[in-house]
Amino acid sequence: MAKDKYFWLLILIVCGYLFPFLGATDFNTKGASREAIVALSMLNQNNWILPINNGVDIAYKPPFYHWCVALISTLTGGVTEYASRIPSAIALAIMALAGYVFFARRASAEVAFIMALVTLTNFEVHRSGTGCRVDMMLSAFMVVASYQLYQWSEKRLQGIPYMAILCLSGAVLTKGPVGMVLPCLVTVVFLWIRSEI
Repeated sequence: MAKDKYFWLLILIVCGYLFPFLGATDFNTKGASREAIVALSMLNQNNWILPINNGVDIAYKPPFYHWCVALISTLTGGVTEYASRIPSAIALAIMALAGYVFFARRASAEVAFIMALVTLTNFEVHRSGTGCRVDMMLSAFMVVASYQLYQWSEKRLQGIPYMAILCLSGAVLTKGPVGMVLPCLVTVVFLWIRSEI
């Protein structure tokens, strides 16, 4: 019962803390506006794989984040600061909620709730989660993949960790091979230290 109470309270906090103010400021870095321009180019050119930004530049990052911005922008009526930041905020929300669920099963609901609040209010995490950059989405995919790989290790590597594979694929589509290499390397080192491989 306490786990459910904290989970729903966390959802309320996440929704009230992240989403209302996403559009309150203009783009304030060249990186944020560059990510939004890629999504705008996708929509204007109807080219969802290799859009050309401002008539000269081909996007140099994988397209998943830009696909999300473009999809949300079609639903909200255009590429705006608010629409461009929603994917990062959703990624932070999922990462915090997944962390809560993961730790509530292994520690207590109170510890998991505090962990989720610390994650949400950490300056760098909050900055990434409310900006228009690929970093929060990459982090969320890698963190959730790490949780899933840990659960797989608890099952003595039995079966196929489909959710981990899905998250690792999302991480690669968000920023490239680092999204798969880093969580897998951490998992291999973890299993090696525990003499499980």
